[in-house]
Amino acid sequence: MSSNKPVTTAQLEAVRKMAKEKGIGCVLFQKAHDSGSLSRYLDSLKADEQTGYTPLSDERIAELTKKAASVGARIHVLRRVRVQQDREWQEAVNLAGPNTPDHYNVRKAEVSGQYQPVSKSVVEKDIVLLNYSKGDGNWDKAIAWGKDAVLKNTNPREVFAIGEQHPTLHNTLGQNPMYVVAPTECSFGGNRNACYVWWNDSKREARLSWVSRFVNSRDWFAFSE
Repeated sequence: MSSNKPVTTAQLEAVRKMAKEKGIGCVLFQKAHDSGSLSRYLDSLKADEQTGYTPLSDERIAELTKKAASVGARIHVLRRVRVQQDREWQEAVNLAGPNTPDHYNVRKAEVSGQYQPVSKSVVEKDIVLLNYSKGDGNWDKAIAWGKDAVLKNTNPREVFAIGEQHPTLHNTLGQNPMYVVAPTECSFGGNRNACYVWWNDSKREARLSWVSRFVNSRDWFAFSE
């Protein structure tokens, strides 16, 4: 169906019935129209179509929360993370971690070459962060949980976007320092590695580390639908 096809009478009638079921009468409906909130909502639908954004439902978040609790973990959901999938690697690193030294391994071509852009699109998505607050998690446990929860492993550009758009995430989560890991590994120096973003006070860095080192209660593994 074309997205430019006019809204049908049946669709308008469905909205009217929904408003009635929720106890929204003509006065409140008119108020929402006059204040511009309905207009802003329609604008958001258009933006969602352009970026493919589909929010996680409350039911899905409740399900994921329960699944995390069953393995002694917890989740935090970041809404509408905007990702430029073909952003140049060094630019993405700089925006994620403005304090990243030039000599860090995450900057090396041997690393970036293993993370070719998955598309040329700009997308928005909700990202689920998984954390083992008791420090009893690890890379393999996190990967297994994501698979069982039918979630996708994020790539580094998605985690770099988190660093860029949530510069005070460590304050939000109440952990300092803390790390967000992209569970899509690469090979470097003969070892299994992964990229992550590190927050510490006012500093942020993009980094690369062995997957075997992600066993800390400050590690948050990033997944998406």
